[in-house]
Formats: sequence, structure tokens, C-alpha cells
Amino acid sequence: MSTLNISMPDAMRDYVEQQAKAGQYSASEYIRHLIRQDQAKRVPLERNPLWELLAISAKELDDGEFSDATAESIIAEGRARRKEA
Repeated sequence: MSTLNISMPDAMRDYVEQQAKAGQYSASEYIRHLIRQDQAKRVPLERNPLWELLAISAKELDDGEFSDATAESIIAEGRARRKEA
């Protein structure tokens, strides 16, 4: 296991320590717990091409653009991005 040092305001550190004590685990375990929760939320969304289409369409609507993209083109673009990563 490796170590990662992070900086945070004192108030945030106090909060982390309070939450860790309330959950009966260390601050490191609490942070790992939060990261696991975030990963669990994101993995299904990242794997679902329809969510990719919705995200792109929402951004284009926010930007005042309209998409001519098809579901197939969004899926192909998502697969290409995953191969690059």
C-alpha cells in the first residue's frame, strides 16, 4: 500500500476526524470509504453509453447547441475514448 499526503483546511480535517470516530475507523479508512463510494457511483454511469449520450446532449443544450449525434456514434466515441485511456 502506498501513502498519499493531502492538504485540507483545519475545519475539513476536524470533520474527517469526527466522521472517522463516529464510524469507529481511522481517518485513512474514512477517506478510502468515501473514494469507494464515489467509484461505485461512477462505474455504472461510465459503462452506460446512454448516460454518455445524455451528458453530451445536456452540455450541448446548456451551450446552446443541438446534437446531430446518434446513439451509435456516441457509443463508438465512448469506446474509442476507453481504448485511449
